[in-house]
Amino acid sequence: MTALVGWLLQRRYRLLALAVVVTPFVQLLAVALIALDTIRRGPRQGLIGAAIALVCVLLLSVFVGFDTRVLGVMASMTMAAGFGLGVIVNATYSLTLAFQACVAVCAAIVILSVWMWPDVRGTVAPQLDVIIDTLRQEGVAPEFIDAVSQAANVVFGLSAAFGLVQLFVAIVLAYWWSCLAGLPQSIGEQFRSLRMGRILGVPATLLMATSLFFDATLIQNLFPVVLVGFCIQGLAVTHAWAHAKSWNPAVLLVMYVLLVSPLSGILLLALGSMGLTDSWINLRGPLRAVR
Repeated sequence: MTALVGWLLQRRYRLLALAVVVTPFVQLLAVALIALDTIRRGPRQGLIGAAIALVCVLLLSVFVGFDTRVLGVMASMTMAAGFGLGVIVNATYSLTLAFQACVAVCAAIVILSVWMWPDVRGTVAPQLDVIIDTLRQEGVAPEFIDAVSQAANVVFGLSAAFGLVQLFVAIVLAYWWSCLAGLPQSIGEQFRSLRMGRILGVPATLLMATSLFFDATLIQNLFPVVLVGFCIQGLAVTHAWAHAKSWNPAVLLVMYVLLVSPLSGILLLALGSMGLTDSWINLRGPLRAVR
């Protein structure tokens, strides 16, 4: 991987060309590549690179026959995300700050979306009807169809939570590649120290508590974003303990396998609870003595 990263960075057009090609298909990889370019070359060159990549994506969409408007919006968001995350890491070398920025932006998008379209279910009703009809024709279990119908009430929150996961994976990749290319930091140490921080942790905790008693549209749509944020912090806590106590790597492997299994809901709640607790009671504090 080190050789591949070095080869991409030797000639700038290689990295940008790869970002252009993958943008219509794997946005998180494009975000990571633009972030890597910005981290390595600075904000000014990063902005130029993101602009060049955006123009190339639009030109490619014309020749290939993609919907230029849809791809243009998607590509603009992709390049902006990569550039923004790259600027943060370039200025601070902090994966935690980049993670906190991702959480804050995703939460802000949810707030803006609910403000603009307060009737969330009504906004997605046409698309929802098509999806439900398709599921019924495929013979999907009624319970699953009911779950899809209920999820329509929090579609903004679920979309933002999915976006948060993608942004976080992208910045982890970009940071890792930057370390391989000579960034004077350790991706492992940075990941194991991740936390929401007080500025985000306090309102996030209050929101999770409030969601138990109120079903306001905004609260219910912010809940998935907050839960994912605390889950990522819970993962950081788990990795910190695994590293300090020299756990068998199979433990972490099983955890990640369970995250994509039918038991994922239980594990997400467990990791979210761990992350929330760590925001108030430093679960990584006892590890200082081990070091």
